[in-house]
Amino acid sequence: MKNTKKALCSLLLGLTLVGCTSSPFLDETGSVNKKTSGTAGGAAAGALIGQLIGKDTKGTLIGAGIGALAGLGWGAYRDHQEQELRERLKNTQVQVSREGENLNLYLPGGVTFATNSANIAGSFYNPLNSIASVLTQYPETRIVVNGYTDNTGRPEYNLELSQRRANSVKDYLISQGVSANRITAVGHGINNPRATNSTPQGRAENRRVEIQILPLN
Repeated sequence: MKNTKKALCSLLLGLTLVGCTSSPFLDETGSVNKKTSGTAGGAAAGALIGQLIGKDTKGTLIGAGIGALAGLGWGAYRDHQEQELRERLKNTQVQVSREGENLNLYLPGGVTFATNSANIAGSFYNPLNSIASVLTQYPETRIVVNGYTDNTGRPEYNLELSQRRANSVKDYLISQGVSANRITAVGHGINNPRATNSTPQGRAENRRVEIQILPLN
């Protein structure tokens, strides 16, 4: 406990000293840099929250890091999420990409769902667990789960199947601790194909779920 308090005091003292310097918190005119103005306060608040929740030095420092990250703005928040997702998903078939301000996760249908089914394949629970873990670490986001199919079969059925698949992923993420009010599930059916539907390989690529991670505003 003594070491914890010592670490917390040192952290808050460091934030106070940093807040008095000219960089990176002040711009060239001496005014507070809008991009980083929340960093010190965010880190201090995060430290206190981490201390209350974790009741140890590790919890304090994790809280401080997240608080400081939030203070840097969406760009840094997104970048750190992306880095964490790439690290956690590097040995899976999930593809992580950036599209403008958003992050996108491509979940290939061939390993996520059985043919003509909305039941998540057992082998894909571990990647989804990793995704859920990162999403809970970065709560200042909204999430859209998009379901897609190839063009085989009736369009109406494909639209319904894509919605059920999106709902399955959404429900599983919620079961792993992601807040339900952050997530929307949308089925797109045969729309927005990634590849041609003229080949088996292309159709397999189009049967997928994509998770978009977006800023709150």
